[in-house]
Amino acid sequence: MAFPKEVQEATLSSVIYCLTVLVPSLFPFMALTSFAVTSGAGIALSRVLGFLSRYVFRLPKVCTASLLMSFLGGYPAGARGVSLLWKQGSITREQAGRMMLFCVNPGIAFVVTFLGGTVLGSFSAGWLLFLSVTAAGILLGVFTGLFAKFPEEKFVPVPAVPGGAVIRSAVDACSGILKMSACVVLFSGFTAILHGSGLYQFFVKLLSGPGPFSQPEAAAALSFFIEVTGGVGDAAKFQVSPLFYAFGLAFAGLCVHLQVFSFFEEFPVSKCKFFLFRFLHGFLAAGIYSLLSRVFPSAVNTAVLSGSPVAISGGLSATVAGALSLLLLCSAFLLLLGRDCETRQTVIK
Repeated sequence: MAFPKEVQEATLSSVIYCLTVLVPSLFPFMALTSFAVTSGAGIALSRVLGFLSRYVFRLPKVCTASLLMSFLGGYPAGARGVSLLWKQGSITREQAGRMMLFCVNPGIAFVVTFLGGTVLGSFSAGWLLFLSVTAAGILLGVFTGLFAKFPEEKFVPVPAVPGGAVIRSAVDACSGILKMSACVVLFSGFTAILHGSGLYQFFVKLLSGPGPFSQPEAAAALSFFIEVTGGVGDAAKFQVSPLFYAFGLAFAGLCVHLQVFSFFEEFPVSKCKFFLFRFLHGFLAAGIYSLLSRVFPSAVNTAVLSGSPVAISGGLSATVAGALSLLLLCSAFLLLLGRDCETRQTVIK
């Protein structure tokens, strides 16, 4: 009520972002993650790459698909896979908790295509950031498994999914994307209120006063702390060092953290420990990026930072492929809605 124009503009921009960037880049990986767990396809993958799960991370081989999607698919894909495995009884609470300490990573489509190709103007810079954040996550995973026992492999039969695993996976991905989009829109409105009330500017001055950060760097860091896509936009606007991208992508922001929590009825690890590892992931990713940028300086030099907020209107949803993707999402949602209504009517009768 106090800042209607600011909130309206921010939420509109975030809705466009969700439709043009979030849905096309994350929906396929969310669906693949669900399909790998609910259909048993992950078992076939574990026979090929399961030794990595067992000997590198000291996790059951059945975790292979979820681990792979957590490093390639985007922030919620790993969390969704872990929650499904734990719910099925394929992994223990301790194993699920360890996975949530390092299975929160940005997707390759978001970092390389959107951030690298669109925001920074350099796919090489996007690849460098993706490798830095991914390598940091892998190192954290290895570290958490150092003192863990080798897991006992147990076969847990995958229950039959009504309507088929493909449709169920699409529906499950729709649910995950809806949660993510709702969080992004909500946090964009919250950030708009911070800007309109002056609190955002106050915290920026507070961070930049005694610390080593300039005001633009403090503004980008604060935006990354709240929500990663807003951090990307502000970092591009203020032309800060790529180290802030590496840290922000690995830390993931409070908005992503809430999305991760939403997949669990009870979170399998202490949230204090979870936040500690988010900061460790961020600092480790920034350190690895600093080293890689010296080995591949051309990737950093070719990055052209935009001097204005990222324009994302139109984009993928204006293409034929984007339109078909959105139609498939709507069809899956309506199919689930119809079956759910029929089931409830039958129960009532």
